[in-house]
Amino acid sequence: MNHDDYHAIEAAFVAGFREAPDKTGFLRLARVPAELSPEGELGLKLIEVRLDESAVVGSASPGFASRELVYHPLPGPMIRSETKLLFRYVSATGVRDLSLADVLRLSGQDHPEVEGAGHGHGHQHHHHNHDHSQPSGAHGH
Repeated sequence: MNHDDYHAIEAAFVAGFREAPDKTGFLRLARVPAELSPEGELGLKLIEVRLDESAVVGSASPGFASRELVYHPLPGPMIRSETKLLFRYVSATGVRDLSLADVLRLSGQDHPEVEGAGHGHGHQHHHHNHDHSQPSGAHGH
């Protein structure tokens, strides 16, 4: 499975989870474990599935001969939306935010072709575009 295929699977998970009337049932169907036991670590318990939405609506850069930033709002077609899917697990020693790839790997459900699908920094990004003609309440970076 290549990186694009993995993002498609993650996008399907996000869409299904949003629409599922029974979130716990959906997690079971998707084989996301409520508890993980990573080797050499205390057990992890799933407490939250995070779908963090953001939209980049503009950019700012230093102005010429000025201390003020110059702001450049983006036209609608150039606005990028992003949903970050994270699984928040806790243990007696702290909190861990895991990507879908991390969860699959730690639960022994990963496939060799999925390895490397994550970015190696604890979470996965899922990008998708929307028509932003309606206000979404999202914030930019």
